[in-house]
Amino acid sequence: MTTVNRQSRQVEYGDYQTPVDFAHLVCNKLREFYSLAPATVIEPTMGTGNFIDSAMSSFNMAHAFYGIEINPTYYANAQSRLSDQNNVTLYNADIFSFDFSKIKECIDPSDELLILGNPPWVTNSQLSTLNSNNVPSKGNFKGYSGLDAITGKGNFDVAEYIILQLLSEFAKYKCTLAMLCKTIVAKNIIRDMNRYNFQISSADMFVFNATEIFNVNCDAALFVVQLGKKRSFLCNVYDFHTNETIRQFGWENGLFYSNICDRVNQIEGVSQFEWRQGVKHDCAKVMELSPIGNNSFRNNLGETVKLSVGEYVFPLFKSSDIKSYEICNSRKYVIIPQCQVNAETSVIESKDNDVWQYLVSHENLLNARRSIIYKNAPKFSIFGIGDYSFTKYKVGISGFYKEPIFALIYSNYPVMLDDTCYFIGFNEIVDAIIVTALLNHPLCTSFLKSIAFLDSKRPYTKEVLQRIDICKLTHCVNFDYIAQFAEKLGQGYSLKPEEYLIFKDKISHEDACQLKLFA
Repeated sequence: MTTVNRQSRQVEYGDYQTPVDFAHLVCNKLREFYSLAPATVIEPTMGTGNFIDSAMSSFNMAHAFYGIEINPTYYANAQSRLSDQNNVTLYNADIFSFDFSKIKECIDPSDELLILGNPPWVTNSQLSTLNSNNVPSKGNFKGYSGLDAITGKGNFDVAEYIILQLLSEFAKYKCTLAMLCKTIVAKNIIRDMNRYNFQISSADMFVFNATEIFNVNCDAALFVVQLGKKRSFLCNVYDFHTNETIRQFGWENGLFYSNICDRVNQIEGVSQFEWRQGVKHDCAKVMELSPIGNNSFRNNLGETVKLSVGEYVFPLFKSSDIKSYEICNSRKYVIIPQCQVNAETSVIESKDNDVWQYLVSHENLLNARRSIIYKNAPKFSIFGIGDYSFTKYKVGISGFYKEPIFALIYSNYPVMLDDTCYFIGFNEIVDAIIVTALLNHPLCTSFLKSIAFLDSKRPYTKEVLQRIDICKLTHCVNFDYIAQFAEKLGQGYSLKPEEYLIFKDKISHEDACQLKLFA
């Protein structure tokens, strides 16, 4: 098998085998930290069986060990390795369709059960890209509705699916689950705990360096969950090697925090403005353009095209552009074929034949976009577009960076942001400047860090940003700060005290969201 094929199979199965020495460390930690003495141990997605082997050494009072593995080569390896153990039962099966009743009927619910392992480190969308058959059921298991169910929120880590499947299966047992996974998986499980048919009585994360153990660049942990009648809404985070407490996250008074100890809640609430995600087109080779002068552009295929700006071509800012408090010069442009989602695109031919012919010439690439959102949509459709997209001024933030920076964004034409960014649109620059200043105030950035998970791929999402009550923020931030911030912007704006008072008055009304501060 070639190196490329091996890597593809590794991604398909999320195949990061646990080193034997690390498996021993995990089992010893479970025995010592929790005083575990399980009667039964189950290792789902067992690979070559390193955890079963380690568990047999650490938990020598256990009388039954079970392993499940889809890969026939790994299964054969584990079977050969453990063939002399009469208390080990292995199954060459798919964890997503496995019938657990054959194990359950051998377990006494009053006995301690340990579910131990290292589920795949891969998302369902990555598997779909590979056309993999090793996938969970296609149902929307998180229960999202509308566009959320088929775009970003519909994507999930397969490990999360497996962990929830196992906890649900063994909800009535005296169960401890200990899994190696990305920290975002643990965060999502604790965040969504009110959706489950089981009760988590305790949850802990022991974080370790995944690069050292698996040569994977991500934040990872041993996630340990114990089921019981008393529900806990918190998860403790420790250092794997020292057991030193790092932080605690979870629910408090009905609100979810990434760091309970350092929480800031003076401005907790609901934003008076709706945060929007940028435009989604899924075809950067065609839709994104670099200006080369005289209304000429070069696309990411290396082709040159001459197009007019302002009707269907607009300045574009991406996450990597949002690094300062004011941005007005774009290095990219983007084609916007619609003003509203699902708007008819055939009108482009009569309004701007150059754009139409350009899109038609790349129809094969645009038709090849895999996301289901483009199915049955008008030709050349995009998403994340509406009246709000065409506002003159925007206050935007990248969803990716750990340090939150809110930028005042504008240009000679309405500016578009890509779908890695979030923004509020304004028609008046004074309102945009004030909001930019408010959002960059230390109180706001501290609040964001107490509710966002900085080890996530995208710490700042619409869900997080909507929790900023800007009206409350105005009560905490005086005019002097606003004025000084405005003066330090590139254009050196001079604001008057009455302008801040007018803004505060407008957003203090109950119908603030209906104010024409944005389109």
